[in-house]
Amino acid sequence: MRFWIIGLLCSALISAALPALALAPGTDILVPAAGRGGGWITDLYIMNPGTETATVTVAWLVRDQANNSPDTQTFTAGPGETLVLADVIDTDFGLSEANGAFRVTADFPVVVNSRIYSLSGLETFGQGFEGVPTSLATTSGQSGNVVGLSVNSGFRTNFYACAGADGVVMDLTLLEPDGATVIATRRKTLEAWMPFLKKIDDFMGSGDFDQGTLQVEITTGSAVVGASKVDLLSGDPTTLESSVATMAADVNGTYQFAIYDSLSYSTGGNLSVESGELTSFNGTYTNWDKLDGTGDSACKWILLFGDGISLPTTLDDLAEGVTFSDDYSAHGLGIMTWALEIEFQEGLYFTGTLDAVGADFPTDVDGCNGDFPQLTVYGGKLPTP
Repeated sequence: MRFWIIGLLCSALISAALPALALAPGTDILVPAAGRGGGWITDLYIMNPGTETATVTVAWLVRDQANNSPDTQTFTAGPGETLVLADVIDTDFGLSEANGAFRVTADFPVVVNSRIYSLSGLETFGQGFEGVPTSLATTSGQSGNVVGLSVNSGFRTNFYACAGADGVVMDLTLLEPDGATVIATRRKTLEAWMPFLKKIDDFMGSGDFDQGTLQVEITTGSAVVGASKVDLLSGDPTTLESSVATMAADVNGTYQFAIYDSLSYSTGGNLSVESGELTSFNGTYTNWDKLDGTGDSACKWILLFGDGISLPTTLDDLAEGVTFSDDYSAHGLGIMTWALEIEFQEGLYFTGTLDAVGADFPTDVDGCNGDFPQLTVYGGKLPTP
């Protein structure tokens, strides 16, 4: 009778979400900057690309404060319809002077865009701010880069951000075009749904610079970030949007893994990483493709393994390969020596190999002695509760 414990695990590798293209539809969307006053007006556009009528709620988020209970207006948009909310801050919210941002929520996905512009006679000039779904905002563990900033006799640049539901903590680094010379750094914290906009030289104390790249790393929370570059001669502004690039995630955590043989049969287990070191390891092992020539498995035992590994073990040692043994003699079996080599990727998953050599198994389980074919190991981090 097989008395060893089996644990069959399928380990799903976790991949980082990539941002979608501009003007992505969504049901919770941020327009990160808007304003009215001093000759400036904002128009808001909301388009329903679906086949069902959408109920749309527009919330006005006041700059430099949390907005947990903002003023809202509700609209409906039929299939294919675009709501054109001209001078929306005054017309729909009754504010002749105001600065902030919009949050647009809907029961079906919508597309949102805006234009803030100056009206002088029949001529206008201005810039657009696209609506970004909150699911595509730069979030904890991600960074973004805003390029083309200038502060000099010809231009000024404003940095803008609008935080999500949990607020945001951002580490900002302003760099010269060489990517190595630091002009200025700053940490900024915003509360829930708080818009922010300020001249970058005032905000970061950068002084004048001709060309700069702003690197924004999100420590906690999420935000839509970017910059507005203004030509001082004409007053014409240009929106500088941020890229989103996934930063290496924290490697610490609990991982599940699966060990596959050549027949794609798998057993598996779990491990934990703390302070960058392996601190626990528990697994089960089979190798059904070690055959005796008759098509039957030569080693029919399902073996717990991992007790013999030295803990803690550094991740560098695991990447180079560690060897350890598990002794099953107390159960009337023998000794298995393991050679485990795994390498962690992006703090989210690991891949590797497992080799096994059996010795001192009794004659009735002699098929467990000797070299086993190499198996493949895949592991993925479990979400934090």
